[in-house]
Amino acid sequence: MAKKRVAVLFGGASQDYAVSLQSAYSVLCVLSKEKYDIIPIGITRAGRWLFFPGDYNEIPSGAWEQNSDCCSAIISPDPHHGGILKILDDGNFAQQRIDLILPVLHGKYGECGRIQALCRLSGVPFAGSGFEAANACSDRMLTYLLLERAGIKVPKYFYIERAWLDDIDTLFPLIENELEYPMYVKASSCSHSIGANIAINREELRQSIKLAATHHHKVLVEQCLSGRELECAVTGNPYTSNASVVGETKTLRKSEFIPAKLKKSLQNEIQETAKAAFVALGCKNFARFSFTLTDDGLYLRKVGAMPGLTEVGVFPSLMTESGIGYAELLDNIIESAL
Repeated sequence: MAKKRVAVLFGGASQDYAVSLQSAYSVLCVLSKEKYDIIPIGITRAGRWLFFPGDYNEIPSGAWEQNSDCCSAIISPDPHHGGILKILDDGNFAQQRIDLILPVLHGKYGECGRIQALCRLSGVPFAGSGFEAANACSDRMLTYLLLERAGIKVPKYFYIERAWLDDIDTLFPLIENELEYPMYVKASSCSHSIGANIAINREELRQSIKLAATHHHKVLVEQCLSGRELECAVTGNPYTSNASVVGETKTLRKSEFIPAKLKKSLQNEIQETAKAAFVALGCKNFARFSFTLTDDGLYLRKVGAMPGLTEVGVFPSLMTESGIGYAELLDNIIESAL
């Protein structure tokens, strides 16, 4: 059987550049060279696209960008090309057809749907959710709206537009009528770790809202939840999705404990809720769902349509505990996308 030609995208002009390099290094080292003809394409912090033919060990440190054998390479939006255009130093280009695009990109531009839209235009199959689902999962406001319509509990929240900040003082009574301190403030669409703060009083709330608004025009103020932090992965497609075992994050130790110790009925509830959210958001291939279990019930807080793919990351670890090893997981993702 002929090998499938897979283009692996990594890096990106976002603050999650380094995270992507770690994920891509893990993926590239494990993908079978007997099954796949692998084409690594890195995107620099400045946004330049480069075909990288060098040693994968150059990727984690970022040294790959200085490799003299790199050449410009882009995904053509013209489906006639069927994949990659390598642009040579003399101005000529070489066309290279590919069977699959595997985006290993995180944060802005990698998870918000832009790359997914380009892949769709190219006509080449790609791994992960499409433009609509990627956009819905990366924009917390859209995520919560869709989940609420599907009957899935999310934290109580208050939505603010950047344009309203000229009258920010009029917002505080409205927010405080809906939510109690402490509150979690975040840009609606941005890396989960950027522009996010916890406010314990009005002045901290003011500063947190202003900071979040520098990253996106929509800001969410959420009720902070106290409880067990639980994770579940879903793979497949909306018609035949499969949920992993449930894992638990112990935030004090910054480590993962998988699987979580739960009653069977509660684990089933979390798995079914994750699968329902997978369908409601239009996800495909794979996604990671983060819950908080409080005294008031189960809340879905965050959805990752492009979860980290380092071998020891939460998503691969959940799948390993579910009986699917890392190499098999990557094969399954590629097969599902094809």
